[in-house]
Amino acid sequence: MDTKVQTIYGTVEGFKEDGLNKWFGVPFAKPPVDELRFRRALECENWMGTKECKKHGNKPIQFSPLASRRAPKYIKVQENEDCLYLNIWRPDNEKKKLPVFIWIYGGGFSVGECSDPTYNGSAFAKDGILYVGFNYRVGVLGFYDFTIYDKDRFDSNCGLSDQIMALKWVKENIEAFGGDSNNITIAGESAGGSSVCNLLAAPSAKGLFHKAISESGLPGCVHSKNSTKYNMDVFLEQMNLIPETVSRLREMEVQTMKNPSQYIQANICRLYPGIFQQGPVIDDLLPESAVYAAAKGNADGVKLIIGTNHDEGSLFMQMKWFPHTWEMVETMCRFNHCEEKLPELYKLYNKKGNLRNQLNLLAKDRAFLVDSIKVADGQSKYNDVWMYRFDYAPVLLKLTGFNAMHGCEVPLTLNTMDTIGFFGKAWAGTSKKIKDKLIREMHTAWVNFARTGNPNGHLDFTWEKYEPDKRKTIIFDKHSHMEENPEEANFQVWRDIYLFQ
Repeated sequence: MDTKVQTIYGTVEGFKEDGLNKWFGVPFAKPPVDELRFRRALECENWMGTKECKKHGNKPIQFSPLASRRAPKYIKVQENEDCLYLNIWRPDNEKKKLPVFIWIYGGGFSVGECSDPTYNGSAFAKDGILYVGFNYRVGVLGFYDFTIYDKDRFDSNCGLSDQIMALKWVKENIEAFGGDSNNITIAGESAGGSSVCNLLAAPSAKGLFHKAISESGLPGCVHSKNSTKYNMDVFLEQMNLIPETVSRLREMEVQTMKNPSQYIQANICRLYPGIFQQGPVIDDLLPESAVYAAAKGNADGVKLIIGTNHDEGSLFMQMKWFPHTWEMVETMCRFNHCEEKLPELYKLYNKKGNLRNQLNLLAKDRAFLVDSIKVADGQSKYNDVWMYRFDYAPVLLKLTGFNAMHGCEVPLTLNTMDTIGFFGKAWAGTSKKIKDKLIREMHTAWVNFARTGNPNGHLDFTWEKYEPDKRKTIIFDKHSHMEENPEEANFQVWRDIYLFQ
């Protein structure tokens, strides 16, 4: 296939490498700079001539100290507010109408980039899938909602608008690259998994994709104006601003916003135990979270894979982003007027080993598990749903007490174990036999789902569809298997607990 492609905005030229065709740094929206800072994404402008797309575009401004740990030092991709670019991988052949798989990175809505080597699309392309990764604004520029102070100079959900604009670009242009615009799967992990859920709920995203995979998403991490204000007031205080002077952010150096943002990450749970850090908000772009939208059939045309890891909370306990003492849990319940649930919470977790393990599991249930079950329950009434839980603890993570922690499955599902990405390091010391087995089971399921809408065809048993009465779940482990309603007790305790609404 020729690497020179005509999009509706102009011609792009990619490159050939390792039997694949690649296009890196393709613009999909107008650069969100100058007067467009804190504004939603606008459609890409046309250009004359041929645009070379042979290296990664700028990555978004990063607002977390985690950014320095994720990408290898020699991956030189510059941070810049001009960051709305995407990458494409596909096999070097003349076949048209390839299934399209779009990856949305995670990072707590504060860090992340599609140039991270963990998100390399080569494995999917070698499996006959056209793979797309794109950047979206994170942190202060992408998800801080200053409209609560000034509706005229700021927009809300700028990062979500970037995601929707990227999907629109793919829908309109991907056939020129040999992709099938009527067979698009979106997928993501952590904030990316949350974004998948939000896109299921966003009216303007309807029809832009046909299948979805949410890995370790937080479907309930959607802020009300009330919870937004808790985060934003702390940020303004750290910036030495008041609501009447918030418009100064439009002209300030972005570097001055990083330390106040990181202060929130380090301290907001201490101030308001159990609150989520700032992310997407309820507004016209996202009228309600997927927890509620799925039950109403907002994404009735979409098939879904959704799941969590057994030890989602272990990483966040280490970072102290969730309550890490029982006193904080008590404060959380009192603040949210659900003190009557405390005896049930004590009873559920006190038998789960030491304090660290108890609160690891509590954090998993509060942030990841229960809301994912609610989304699966709702979506399964309108289309096919498959649920999983990832239980295998790599040797290194088991030794350090993180076990099957948040994010450790990503190099399996994307088949990027051989890259030098952040998550791949967690698998040092684990046998190749185990890694190959889990890659075969999970990555192949994702590929099958992208092709046909069904993850089955390679397992030794059938990954059964999810139904709310049985909640059958595949457990990916040394010996993967199906279980019925494996988290019933936890779900029943949490199902009616609503925090920071």
